[in-house]
Amino acid sequence: MWIWILTQSVSLAGSDSTLTWNLTANGARVGTRTLTIRTLEGDAGTNRILESYTDLNGRVGPLQVRYRQRMTAHVNGREPASFHSVVDANGALNEVQGRWTPGAWVITQTSNGRSRTTEMPAGRIDLSTADLFDPFSQVALSRFDEARILATESGDVLRGPVEKLGVSEVVIGPMQVQVSGYAWSSPSGRSEFYFSTDGFLVKYQVQLLGVSLDAVLASPPPGGVDDFPVAARGPIIEAIDL
Repeated sequence: MWIWILTQSVSLAGSDSTLTWNLTANGARVGTRTLTIRTLEGDAGTNRILESYTDLNGRVGPLQVRYRQRMTAHVNGREPASFHSVVDANGALNEVQGRWTPGAWVITQTSNGRSRTTEMPAGRIDLSTADLFDPFSQVALSRFDEARILATESGDVLRGPVEKLGVSEVVIGPMQVQVSGYAWSSPSGRSEFYFSTDGFLVKYQVQLLGVSLDAVLASPPPGGVDDFPVAARGPIIEAIDL
């Protein structure tokens, strides 16, 4: 009996979710981004591990784009994510490590075999791009009127206003998913992010390598108890003679 209870407790404490976004540029499919979220129970609350892999390979106008990023982020309770990211952009390698502490962010960038470590006060950065993919993040974009975001791809910290875009629907296959949208404008351009009512990033648009990149989930996100996608088409009514 006790063995069964222990097994049930472990299975409820940890769970995995895997999401895949289809990536397009100028309407053409150029790649995918896959994210696995592992939830573990920790001393400071719920801990999460985010493992992401982005693969772009296609022609955008006159440019042939080959871009790969592998990113692993760790979230401890209510803290922003600490992460390790490796990017291969057309053969140029860039590695970024960001570690959050209560007093400071420690950012290490490695490029061309050279590393540089910078320590910034914790208040100088609100969140990283890793947090945007965490549905349970306590530093969600919706909390800010202006956000200072650390890019896991480059190690740059960019600042800009956050604009609420309201509630809309995204059609994924036969389903309609309700989302809340937010735009963030920074020196690198305007980005848009659309989240489900349970915090999952359903759709987004960002600037990457000078290209506007669109991403939409390949399948509907997990839903909560009181939130679920609805069919885009009306129900089929079958008449039965009495």
